[in-house]
Amino acid sequence: MNAARPQEAGTTAIAGAPYAIDSIIDLAIERNPGLRSYSAAAHLDVRQLNFPYLHPVLDGHEYLSAPGFIVFDYPHTPFYLKGITKVQGAFSDATRWRRCYDIALSDTGDSYFLHMVPKITGEIVAVDVLLARDGAIDHVDWYYRENPRDHIRVTQTYSNVGGFSVVTQQTSEITLHHIRARGTQTFSAFRFNVPVPTPTPTPSNPLHACDN
Repeated sequence: MNAARPQEAGTTAIAGAPYAIDSIIDLAIERNPGLRSYSAAAHLDVRQLNFPYLHPVLDGHEYLSAPGFIVFDYPHTPFYLKGITKVQGAFSDATRWRRCYDIALSDTGDSYFLHMVPKITGEIVAVDVLLARDGAIDHVDWYYRENPRDHIRVTQTYSNVGGFSVVTQQTSEITLHHIRARGTQTFSAFRFNVPVPTPTPTPSNPLHACDN
């Protein structure tokens, strides 16, 4: 992925204005007025496509707190997956995109394509977001600096639950270092506007404000 290329095939660049980007990002920010938090049961099924062909299946919880901080908690992970026992981040918080990325906006006809380059050089060289007309994040692609072949894509499926539009399934395609894998994560048993844990702030990066 060339970080300087702001469009994918079939898109039309939207002229000009930062206002256009702000207005489209507002669609994502304002999708669920009244939603402050939720907890959900999470089920993760990951199949590695190359040796050693691992196939972990995990059950745990997802916690979301506004404006988009997420914690995935899988308490009973095998030893080789200890890095995903607890995963936290804030990418779904669209309020931070303008602060953290230089954004080029294109129109695919039925959705918006945002090519986002981190303002601070790090592991991620670019993030591509396909945003539905209602502001739903349909899929996200992460591209990595060290190896141009490294790539993660997450595709999301939404459902109306309790009057809120929430992600009920994520599928992942992962090519990272020596690993190739596909995963499916499903969410159920939602409880809305309840106390939930939020990501732990660090001194250098409070609440992971620009994590990738």
